[in-house]
Amino acid sequence: MEQQLPNNNSKLSLVDGGQTAPKPVTTSPTLSAEDLVSRLPGVLQTTLVLEELLPLFEQQLRQVMHFDSFHYQHLPLNCQIDSDSQRHHRCHYKLDMNGQYLGDLTLTRRHKFTETQIALLEDLLCQLVYPLRNCLLYKQAQNSALLDDLTGLGNRAAYDKSLQREIDLAQRQQADLSLIILDIDNFKAINDAYGHSSGDRALKTLAETINQTMRRSDMAFRFGGEEFVLLLSNTDLEAAAIVAERLRLAVSETLCHDGKRGFGFTVSLGVAQLDGEEHGYHLFERADMALYQAKHRGRNTAVCAPPTQQD
Repeated sequence: MEQQLPNNNSKLSLVDGGQTAPKPVTTSPTLSAEDLVSRLPGVLQTTLVLEELLPLFEQQLRQVMHFDSFHYQHLPLNCQIDSDSQRHHRCHYKLDMNGQYLGDLTLTRRHKFTETQIALLEDLLCQLVYPLRNCLLYKQAQNSALLDDLTGLGNRAAYDKSLQREIDLAQRQQADLSLIILDIDNFKAINDAYGHSSGDRALKTLAETINQTMRRSDMAFRFGGEEFVLLLSNTDLEAAAIVAERLRLAVSETLCHDGKRGFGFTVSLGVAQLDGEEHGYHLFERADMALYQAKHRGRNTAVCAPPTQQD
């Protein structure tokens, strides 16, 4: 059913997956429902971080209601939170406030939810939607601050943040991590021959080709000017070289249109794999040196940096 939330024009779409009669469920609430309804707004206003708000809401909800799993997803923001595997009986809500999509929230358990529990849950969801909307707006603002306006890829700030995180993860898990630097060959000549708007079109086309070519686990950034960086987690040098060559070939076969005419361009690439405990700037320098060698060899090629010497 679809139900109108009081006072805020938000919609709840409820789906109960249970087909059998309700069975008694033993719960041990640590808080009365009335107390939670009164205190919840103050609790939820303590954070603007979506990944903190939803576990906080789940924690408070578990004090008055038994359920086995808690699930939230907001696909446009690439956000998904799952506390456990789903059970047969579920309450599913599509959260919407004044036409703004706030995500999908699902609770599941082995037995049906009672009408009293559903009513309580919907009262509590009414108190969640405003803090949830604020967290989503904050997350959108953060995401925008980490995107390059022209290409839609991550910007330099996003690269710096992601590189350190991926290095820490790779070193902690003793996993492979590779980095690819690429830039457009003779980019100044494109601007001189076709104009700066065509240069921008070339950058956008390259970003689109990167998105179409890279794997789901890869991360792409516009580092600056016509230079781009890819981070490849769980990828050794040999596999990264294959990714680089596939991207080089895809770009060389792409025709760029500026609205008046078409033109092609190529890229050169430098590839390096993280060695042991090396720092991010050293990994970047080795890939950058490999890129310089690719340019020196005539452009439109990919060069792999040799591993560093380990004692």
